[in-house]
Amino acid sequence: TSVTAWESLFERLEISLQSSSNQGKCILIIGGAGGVGSIAIQLASKLTGLTVVATASRSETRQWVRDLGAHHVVNHQQDLVQQMAEIGISQPDYIFCCNDTDAYFPVMAELIKPQGRICSIVETMKPVEMSLLKNKSATFVWEMMYTRSMYQTVDIIEQHHILDRVAKLVDDGQIRTTINETLSPINANNLRQAHARIEAGAVIGKIVLSGWR
Repeated sequence: TSVTAWESLFERLEISLQSSSNQGKCILIIGGAGGVGSIAIQLASKLTGLTVVATASRSETRQWVRDLGAHHVVNHQQDLVQQMAEIGISQPDYIFCCNDTDAYFPVMAELIKPQGRICSIVETMKPVEMSLLKNKSATFVWEMMYTRSMYQTVDIIEQHHILDRVAKLVDDGQIRTTINETLSPINANNLRQAHARIEAGAVIGKIVLSGWR
């Protein structure tokens, strides 16, 4: 999740690590309480100087994303355009989609600032209407963590550097693990339980299976 979040923010969205370059700018993270979203919130809030808006719907997930560093929380089950306007950020510079690209693409296209950038990690089940972004000259880009390894790109070593940097951030206490539940031992029953919770869309952070018996 850390590699996915880092690549999405700093390579695909091209967000600067110089906070002075991000003054007055905002990122909207859709699916903030999931594993990748939980890391992305921390990286964005700690390293970029961006205003971070995250989506969450339940009281416990809303508190989770606030604790991770989100400055504002909006409910993805309600009108995002209206909620963003209410917090005074009607056009985010960046949008990072960690949940249901099919459902959120139209609203992302409506929200994104002209010449802004959108990144998604969730595969679509139907064609995306890219023409919605044309008048804004907005950019849509995919992120998949395995691109470098699948295609043996010349910069594959970058993932090693990313992991080293994230590990140091954790060791220094700047960000924290997003493990929120551990199931043990590793067996078919616990694997089914973990998948059922993920498929239900109610997982906060990451579920870990550990321990062989």
